[in-house]
Amino acid sequence: MTLKEFQRYAAAYGADLDRWPRSARLDALTLLDGSAEARDLLADAAVTDAFLDAATTPLVSARREAQVYDRIAHCLAQRAVPDFVPWFLSRPPFRPAPLAGFMACMALIGFLCYSEGLISFETASSPSLTGVMIVSYLGDTR
Repeated sequence: MTLKEFQRYAAAYGADLDRWPRSARLDALTLLDGSAEARDLLADAAVTDAFLDAATTPLVSARREAQVYDRIAHCLAQRAVPDFVPWFLSRPPFRPAPLAGFMACMALIGFLCYSEGLISFETASSPSLTGVMIVSYLGDTR
């Protein structure tokens, strides 16, 4: 076990090695025998444990607790929810109708462009610009 791992375990489980995972206890004891830094880290963890054990929970009256819960409920009730929320801001479940409508419109526009001849697909291949540039660079006169 490295000193860094030891420090992580001490911060997570405290100074009592009985609270540590069983797989780490033996390595921790071995490291404690040979390292003064590990002993210092464990002493710091013991101080933290003592502070946490001495700490008490603050006493809050039931009336004050009820007031806090009432304020939270009042704030939640005052939140305004808009009547209209755009489909792209909607929360799941996803509404597929707008997407399907958009895809159908795009398909219709594509079909109309093709049928009107705005988009044409040539069957005979003519040399592209790169083909012309290569042929002229090589000096070939085909």
